[in-house]
Amino acid sequence: MIKSETITAYVRMCGGATRTLVLDRPLPIAQIRKFKPELVATVDKLLEQHCDREIADILNHDGWQTWESKPFNLKKVAFIRYAYKLASRHERLRGRGMLTTREVAAKFGVSKTTVYEWGRQGLITKCCSDHLNRGLWTLPAQQTILKGCGGRDARAARLISIAAQSPEQGAV
Repeated sequence: MIKSETITAYVRMCGGATRTLVLDRPLPIAQIRKFKPELVATVDKLLEQHCDREIADILNHDGWQTWESKPFNLKKVAFIRYAYKLASRHERLRGRGMLTTREVAAKFGVSKTTVYEWGRQGLITKCCSDHLNRGLWTLPAQQTILKGCGGRDARAARLISIAAQSPEQGAV
């Protein structure tokens, strides 16, 4: 057997007949397992709008498969992110300046429950970063939230323009 660019095997059969087999060298397993650049680019693009589980579903729907001809799952997409050093959905949202519930609550001096209520009222917008409905909040640009109060003279929270904010209202 001779190994070079191809593998050449000389075979002698029981009856004395000889055969020469020439085969292409197989790719190394590391090369076989490597993900295609188009797939990595697709995952990178999808991370802007979707979490890992959603990306796996999209890749399976579009007909992509792993090197083993199996469908994608959450772990395989996470492996692609790790192997090719792609930022996660959460890291990308943080890079855009989005805040956690705890950070929004601390910024405005309110409880986390109030932050969720503001989200339901549409004062702030939540962007989910994973399939468990966890996410980050985006605050409106050029506006701030004027906290409401309960009781007899109850006032609902509302958005006010930063430029229109009067000195007695102060920074909230």
